[in-house]
Amino acid sequence: MTHAVETMAWKGAIPWHGLGVEVRADVTAEEMMVAAGLDWEVRKYPMFTSVAGKTIQVPQRMALVRETDHKIMTVTGPDWTPIQNKEIFEFFKGFAEAGQAELETAGSLHGGKVIWALASIKTGFTLNGNDTTRGYVLMVSPHEVGKSTLMATTAVRVVCANTLAMALGSLNKQASYRQSHVKDFDYSKAAEVVGLAKEQIAALELEANALNSLKLSDYDTVRFLAQFFVDKPDDQKEEEFVNQLLDDAGMRPKQMNAIIDSLYDAPGAIQNTGWGVLNAVTHWADHTAGNKADARLASAWFGERAELKLEVKGKLLELVQ
Repeated sequence: MTHAVETMAWKGAIPWHGLGVEVRADVTAEEMMVAAGLDWEVRKYPMFTSVAGKTIQVPQRMALVRETDHKIMTVTGPDWTPIQNKEIFEFFKGFAEAGQAELETAGSLHGGKVIWALASIKTGFTLNGNDTTRGYVLMVSPHEVGKSTLMATTAVRVVCANTLAMALGSLNKQASYRQSHVKDFDYSKAAEVVGLAKEQIAALELEANALNSLKLSDYDTVRFLAQFFVDKPDDQKEEEFVNQLLDDAGMRPKQMNAIIDSLYDAPGAIQNTGWGVLNAVTHWADHTAGNKADARLASAWFGERAELKLEVKGKLLELVQ
């Protein structure tokens, strides 16, 4: 089975997923790229096929090939422009030198088809005196036709390293910056994202405060989580159904039980608030769901569990009066 995480590097505290190689605190953007195993380029090559013993070039089709191992990443048209890994790190280099952003981790998913870099924007907020969330900019650059290079804001809760609002599917709809592959990388437009990201973290602080003030009983919490994991029988009253789930863990799906465990036992666990429920879901998605750390990372950052985080946050905010 192909591993979801191909290569990765990080600096600072040991990351929750435990993957990749550690680099020193003063690592440069170029050194991070090398440590993360991303010091390679892709190149387009003509495609050919064999017909009746003759080799014929396939019109309007090119193979995007990784130069280091000749792996074919995708099949493109002639106007499709690959964005090289070094362009991502050159972008962050300028901001690092200006003191506006600091690369903390980078890597490759799915055999090099998805490249990402995550940089701190040196802003954040604190709830309840000691519950700190820090702001980041995420850049995702796929070497694959049909997918754009994206930049968007995300956040990490320090006490448990939960990642909030990081979802590739949602980024495709809501990205602060999107770059197609039919033109060269636009550094000036991408640079605007760092400023916008700080505004978005400020908006997230307002949401977090609202969720922190949203009071939920144990009954409310089970009722809320049930909508994502278990269907109520049509002939059963909701109150009876929720009380059964509340009283009998055996009736609850294992994912729901794991989230409830996180609600009480995870680092920084908070009960009976919307903020606590959101962080229980993100802790489960980031730290305990599934069996393999690399698959968990891919799903929690860019897959279905990342989408779940955003959906949970949205549904909780609907409950705020």
